[in-house]
Amino acid sequence: MAFPLPTLLPTIEELLQEVQWLDGLILVTDSARASFVSFSQVDPLLRRLRMRPRGHDVAEKLCMSLLESHGKGGAKPVLVFQGDGSFWLGLIGPGGSSPHRHHAIAHLHRCLELER
Repeated sequence: MAFPLPTLLPTIEELLQEVQWLDGLILVTDSARASFVSFSQVDPLLRRLRMRPRGHDVAEKLCMSLLESHGKGGAKPVLVFQGDGSFWLGLIGPGGSSPHRHHAIAHLHRCLELER
């Protein structure tokens, strides 16, 4: 299934760039605003999810997604959760066209050149 809010993708990619080295997930609720949930805040989120319609299923899938994404670079689980219980859960990584990423790669290349 395609990402349900394509207008949010640029915002999510920006957020992923900022938090790519942190453990956690990106959460989008009815407010249609993306926010980062750190790993330390996941348990309270899971408890709140389990109280919602279909929330137990969502919480289980989110746990599996967090385990699968651990150690996969900047890719993070993204959960779009609506108040009616509908949800979308996927793994999204930072876009390759980010100027910050290109700058970091260029810096690494310069450092490697100095070592030769």
